[in-house]
Amino acid sequence: MNLRLTGGKIPIDTGNDRHPIMLVDMPDRELFDSLFKYLRPDGKDKYWDILSERLSGKTMKEVASTRGVTKERVRQIEAKILRVLSVHYREVIASETVMLETVQPLKHDH
Repeated sequence: MNLRLTGGKIPIDTGNDRHPIMLVDMPDRELFDSLFKYLRPDGKDKYWDILSERLSGKTMKEVASTRGVTKERVRQIEAKILRVLSVHYREVIASETVMLETVQPLKHDH
């Protein structure tokens, strides 16, 4: 999916057949860093900047030329970011669903 065409939102694969794609806002930097904690700090910055630039409307080619990497490398990084974010948001959705299912309805005395 082309990030330039999502209105500044990130398309997330929900893993749900009825609603396969969900558009979410860009995560805050703290969440982003925790999801990519295995990267060196400069790697996190590079991923964050590429995502920011793509969501702002830059093409892969424009991002690649300013970063000194190939268009294919930008595509790979973008795909990795989307995979990691999709897994995170699937877990969030699953935990919210479990919480909603465990809430007992209030009993009203009439």
